[in-house]
Amino acid sequence: MHAARPYTVPDAPETGTIALCDESMRRDTATSGVYLLSSVIVPLGALPAVRERMTGLRLPGQRKKLHWRDESAARRALAADGLAALDADIVIATWCGMSQDKQERARRKALETLLLDLARRSVRRALFESRGPDRDRADVASLAGLRRSGILPPSLRVHHAPGGDEHALWAADIAAGAYNAAMGGTCAHWEKALEGSKGTVLPCGACGTPHTLRPRSGRIPAEKARRPGVRRPADGLAPLPAPPGVGNTSTLPPRPPGVKRKVSHE
Repeated sequence: MHAARPYTVPDAPETGTIALCDESMRRDTATSGVYLLSSVIVPLGALPAVRERMTGLRLPGQRKKLHWRDESAARRALAADGLAALDADIVIATWCGMSQDKQERARRKALETLLLDLARRSVRRALFESRGPDRDRADVASLAGLRRSGILPPSLRVHHAPGGDEHALWAADIAAGAYNAAMGGTCAHWEKALEGSKGTVLPCGACGTPHTLRPRSGRIPAEKARRPGVRRPADGLAPLPAPPGVGNTSTLPPRPPGVKRKVSHE
């Protein structure tokens, strides 16, 4: 097994933010599914701390990367808690109506939605888990197309790294897996992640509305009960207190006990 080679930020900027990105797919039928991209945005200066925290989620003696799909329910709860501790901004972009033979098209469309939002947030780097040279080049080609159209600034750069080498990418895998599970009715891990990080679910690029979450019980969780004067969003989950704005360049600060973050449906 080769030694891990963590991602090195080109030109080593000292300020700004980086988006750690990964994907997940939810297939309802053979002809209908949702492709989702997750992005965990942290200060560039916090990348080593994120890497260390994610590495600490592995079991003693575990050498392979942490992968949401392979973890038990108990391990997923620990992973979601680790994501919450990052005090990050989590962004979810989706494309619905995905058929099995149109997965790459769905990715391109979700990628466009995500990159435009990252540019709006002045994110400087977007780091995706590598899917192999050909598919990585397809991501870069999508970025180049958006630049040529004039809707994406040159300041946003896209890079790829193997998930086994760059442990910080595991945060995006956790976010994608937790939100995918929440779409299926298991909201506990997504809600746990939002106890320390802010979540934004972008309007789906295909249908134009955010894909909503609903607990299997059909009831609003007690801790999310609507407060007087607060309008409950369409997904049935009441908003949580708002976090500080994007762009904090400090390393990972401890969050105050009991502080929770909100889910934004833009």
